[in-house]
Amino acid sequence: MGNHADIGVYDEIQAAFDRQYRKKKLANLIISALIAVLGVTSFLYGLRLESIRTIFRWLTVDGTVFTTVSAILCIAVNLVEALRNTELTRRTVYYLRLSSAVAESVIFVVVLFSQLPFFPEHLPVLDRYDSFVMHVLVPLLCVESFLINDPPIGKLRPKQRWWGTWFVTYYAVNILTLIVAGWLPPELIPYPFLNYKENGWGVFLAAFVFVYGCGYLTAWGISEGNRKLSWLWFKGVARVKRTGNE
Repeated sequence: MGNHADIGVYDEIQAAFDRQYRKKKLANLIISALIAVLGVTSFLYGLRLESIRTIFRWLTVDGTVFTTVSAILCIAVNLVEALRNTELTRRTVYYLRLSSAVAESVIFVVVLFSQLPFFPEHLPVLDRYDSFVMHVLVPLLCVESFLINDPPIGKLRPKQRWWGTWFVTYYAVNILTLIVAGWLPPELIPYPFLNYKENGWGVFLAAFVFVYGCGYLTAWGISEGNRKLSWLWFKGVARVKRTGNE
């Protein structure tokens, strides 16, 4: 009877695992879809107030676009995984999502230090739909979803953590293109250190070294958090009680 009981327990555990797996995929799909909708609508709202040429100067806008694209890609991957009942855990998708979580973490931290009660004059900006979505809702949803819903790829080696800074590179290339091409006049450059013509390349490069360093540390912390928290969906699966006669 023992063998039959063991098989029954195994089947019960497998069924419980499959249920949790489907719930996890559904949660990731819903959150990713919500991020995509919020990202698209907030960007379109912002276009009502600023031209397409200058709107991409903002770290927040670029971060939201980057995260929206990664969310749409995540939806496609999760649909394939759900249909095949398997984890793809493709490294490219993982690093893209990690980089999005890093970008949104930076955006949210900036909000905490520059637009909350410490600086009351900045609070009204959160009354606008696009600002509230880009500074608060998308960052919280993106980071939470990555930590709990995304499948980990193991402990990242020091060199691999740099992949979490993809967004920093994307923003650097984008803002430099806008400035060098003359599409962004000096008075519209959003952050003083970006004006290399006035401050010199030293300040510009030092600032980006600092940003890359912060991105690297954030990527390390978030990837470790994902590795340690993603199992929560399956926390109760191994606790299935044995049934039947021993």
